[in-house]
Amino acid sequence: MHKFIEEKDWEGTASALAGHAKTWMRIKQIGEPSFVPNERLVRDYVAKGILSKPERKGKEALFSFEQLAQFLACRAMIEDGWPLSKISEDFKVSSISDILKLIPGEGNDNDALSLIESFKNADYSEGIDNPPPIAMSMSTPSHGSDEKEAQDFLRRRRESYESRADIKDVLRRLGSDFGNVIREDFTAYQLASWLVLLLDRDKAINITRAEAEDIGKGVTAALLNRGSLSKADRSTYTKQVRERSNLDEDIKIREYELKSLQAETMKADQELRQRQKLIDELEVKLNAHKGK
Repeated sequence: MHKFIEEKDWEGTASALAGHAKTWMRIKQIGEPSFVPNERLVRDYVAKGILSKPERKGKEALFSFEQLAQFLACRAMIEDGWPLSKISEDFKVSSISDILKLIPGEGNDNDALSLIESFKNADYSEGIDNPPPIAMSMSTPSHGSDEKEAQDFLRRRRESYESRADIKDVLRRLGSDFGNVIREDFTAYQLASWLVLLLDRDKAINITRAEAEDIGKGVTAALLNRGSLSKADRSTYTKQVRERSNLDEDIKIREYELKSLQAETMKADQELRQRQKLIDELEVKLNAHKGK
């Protein structure tokens, strides 16, 4: 699979950006496969300040790697529930490094980090009036306290978003069997210095006498059970759960690819019907012409 960073030299029109973004959205599994970006959406994002303004070359407005990254990051954030107005605010204080980190799979890419460093260390002695495209939209922070606080808030919110986006990879590296962090609130009953009983907080509040007695019996049975699972059994069970989780992940990927193919098939079918309709119309006209 191609790395997104290989697009660093890409440039094209608004229409080309929409088509290229569609390809990368499918590679990165961003959004529904049926979603198709278009030129109008690209220009709308420019107007909203989500995409930086393209570079003018003669009569054409050409977009670059920077706007392509912004588009993908924007769509990823939309999937996470961010409104466009907040994305626009966030991008106004974002560097290309910040933007790349929001694209799935790009946050820890060594090639991406190297590219970012090359942008930072580049010699821009050609003049302030002609900055390179990657640096065009980097806003200069205001020294006003209000704007600094706003920037700090947006950056903290960005860090929160990045944490949510990376949690699955982190848990996988830790060997977790879960796809996300599970938060539970417990009430602790310390019966002795060596004995603590944890109960779900809501359950502890509403527990009945019969349930309490069953808990006691359950603890007794567990402590005296000689046939309980060993560490080896647990390792085997954990391995099976992990393999099943990986299988579920593969199934999701295949389902996504299937949806993509179905969307492509529907589009191709529509185009085929349109072409057939055009052929039929031409045949009618040709027959009418021959009849004359």
